[in-house]
Amino acid sequence: MLIAAFIFYLVLMLLIGEWVGRYKIKSDDDYLVAGRKHGVWWITGTLSATVVGAGSTIGAAGVAYFVGISAAWYLLSAVIALLLLSFTFAPALRKLSLYTVPEYIGKRYGSRARWVASVLGVVGLIMFLAAQLYAMGEIIVNLMGMPLNFAILLAASVAIFYTWRGGNVAIHISDNIQIIWIVMGFLFVFFFGLSELREKAYASFDPPSLIYDGKIMNHWFNPFTRKAVSGFDLLALGSTVVGWIIMSITWHFTMQSTAQRILSSRSPAVARMACLLAALFLIPLALIIAACGMIARFLVPDLPGVEGVAQTQALPALIQVLLPSFFGGIVIAALIAVMMSTVDSALLGASTIFVNDIAQRLNHHSVPVLTLVFGLLSLGLAIWAKSLIKMLEVVAGVYCIATFVPILLGLYWKRATENGALAAMGGSALSTLFWRFSGLETSTGIHMLTVGLPLAFLAILGISLLDVRDEKNDS
Repeated sequence: MLIAAFIFYLVLMLLIGEWVGRYKIKSDDDYLVAGRKHGVWWITGTLSATVVGAGSTIGAAGVAYFVGISAAWYLLSAVIALLLLSFTFAPALRKLSLYTVPEYIGKRYGSRARWVASVLGVVGLIMFLAAQLYAMGEIIVNLMGMPLNFAILLAASVAIFYTWRGGNVAIHISDNIQIIWIVMGFLFVFFFGLSELREKAYASFDPPSLIYDGKIMNHWFNPFTRKAVSGFDLLALGSTVVGWIIMSITWHFTMQSTAQRILSSRSPAVARMACLLAALFLIPLALIIAACGMIARFLVPDLPGVEGVAQTQALPALIQVLLPSFFGGIVIAALIAVMMSTVDSALLGASTIFVNDIAQRLNHHSVPVLTLVFGLLSLGLAIWAKSLIKMLEVVAGVYCIATFVPILLGLYWKRATENGALAAMGGSALSTLFWRFSGLETSTGIHMLTVGLPLAFLAILGISLLDVRDEKNDS
């Protein structure tokens, strides 16, 4: 039954891609931005599915296993990002009827800034894709026992196929199915888990303990600081929450996968409302995911401790001990849906940026071919170059910080110049890389993004003001 539910889900995605490719794609705009005609509920669903990824589900549940409800901030930080998008960049971007984020940067600053943002965006999205494909393979291996490379190939082939065939229309349909599947899966885990806790008379036994460095750590402990914390402390992760919020805000302002959802909306008003509704929808989901990790701490108390958000065993272990095979199959499909809903958006986003902003001699008819090429490239990285996936946070961080500041000041500060934007992109990239690889991040406890963000602001402000002064002197 477990395998049957998984296979059913994969076949459903393939059928959606083929049906959309045959009957719904009539123009380049249909393929790239769903004809710019989707309403509030379509965009809300696809935005929600795109935001919810492996880190905010499997990763967050694993962190909650150790620190409790505070792990919900991994997804709650995206709520803050969507709320800000709703009232700032989302309606402004949709009003311009563009295709990509780098295209906006080029329109505001110039061709050089557009090219730099495009290269950073494509590299970041391809590596992000590889990481998501690898994560899909790991989940299948942990729950179904398939060989890792075969599991990656199977899941990746389905995601690549329906994105290649159906473009953004297929993504919107599949995303709306996937977000329903995701919510249903986590509700099963949550309510089955609560039922199991009641049966074990949860109130009558002590919370599980974990021995670390010869000492018993009662309740949960923070894997970042190794201090004991309460399972219900919303700020147990301390400054890590700030890092997550910075990452989410910059990510969703800059990543093509989010922008393409916004650009597919019927109007700027629809874009604004969809961001707002998606934010409100994700609040209870974030709390439920963290609660599932906390439930796992009681029902599967003996998992080994690991550093940071690398803990991925908690949720799969809970599913295996908690759910009957039918419900387990639904949840496994939900976990795959989590990652596919992110993969499809990133895959189409990378190919759209390449054709629209880098290789402009190609026309938009080339996007399906590039989608297939980038999908295969990401698949290859996931299978044969796993060590590169460790660079994901660095690449994503460099791209997000580098382009976020020019976007924000481009909206609200007329004096921002192209040289200032280039200085912000280059300066933030170099500073974040230096901070990470010099060891300063580890020794100070200050995340690289917390350093790169203010430096990017200082760079664009300083260079832009110098440009304005030089212009005045020349005149």
